[in-house]
Amino acid sequence: MIRFLSHEQIDKTKWDACITASADNMVYALSWFLDVVSAGWQAFVEEQEGTYVTVMPLPGILKMGFPYLSQPYHTHQLGVFTTARSSEGVREQMLERTLKHYKFIHSYRFNMSDTAHLEKLQDTYELVARYTRYLKLNKPYPELYKNYTRDRKMNLKRAKRANLSMFESDDIEPLIQHFKKHIEHKVVGGVSEHTYQMLRDLFGVMKERGVAQLIYTTSGDEVNAGCLFFKYNNVISYAFNSADSEGRVANGRTLVLDEIIRQHAGTDYTLDFESPMIEQIEHFYASFGAHRVKYFALRHNALPLYVKIIRNIRMKVYRTFFSTGVAEEV
Repeated sequence: MIRFLSHEQIDKTKWDACITASADNMVYALSWFLDVVSAGWQAFVEEQEGTYVTVMPLPGILKMGFPYLSQPYHTHQLGVFTTARSSEGVREQMLERTLKHYKFIHSYRFNMSDTAHLEKLQDTYELVARYTRYLKLNKPYPELYKNYTRDRKMNLKRAKRANLSMFESDDIEPLIQHFKKHIEHKVVGGVSEHTYQMLRDLFGVMKERGVAQLIYTTSGDEVNAGCLFFKYNNVISYAFNSADSEGRVANGRTLVLDEIIRQHAGTDYTLDFESPMIEQIEHFYASFGAHRVKYFALRHNALPLYVKIIRNIRMKVYRTFFSTGVAEEV
């Protein structure tokens, strides 16, 4: 039987055991990650004989007095996490209950293991196809390098000729301040200080658990690019980055991504570029030989008419004044 659990009712030991045993065990769904990005998160849980066998994290809030579900910042995918003991049709049941519980759902993103099942449900639910880029690193570096595009190989050579310094760090503040100065103004809707603090807190937790890797490039004493990666369950997630005009010209991020590929070549790791739906950025990630992988995002709007009108006006204002923004989210 599926139950809706408030945050206080969730047994986090059982939860994490279920995520670890699931077909798509990913860091974003672990309780300690969710505690940082969505304090008070709730869940649908299928439990058998005292064990969680299927779970669906629900990072919901009340907005304008209505239950609202959306993807937290810094969280690439969530969805339904099933195990060998999950009931048949449990995804459909959880989807149905989600739509009954939430009046508004904005781009709640499902994991890869949900994709084949959700393909069959597109006529029933508002499921939007999205794509990321995966690069399997199970070949020697020379073979991986062969799959770089000609332009990417040239830009990597330019990066090496630029004499950039590259180093790992345990200090995320330079990356945040760099993003604020050089990138924030391009983000649709801006970036709140709360979102930056969430990233600080998340990096602290990930660093304690040994699953964060932060690399900067500099020219002289100034940071010109920075890249943050999360490493969990043989997946390296390209979680956050920033580069100024000098860093872009010198190809600092190309240098860092090539270094990550070089470090993990010949292993079972997969590099997930976490591609936004922006053609220029996706083209950049594809140039490393990464292939496209499909997943789904759920949308739903059962808000009263007057709320829909207010929201539509707000979105038109954003599109008018921020039409050149780089992304929907950080």
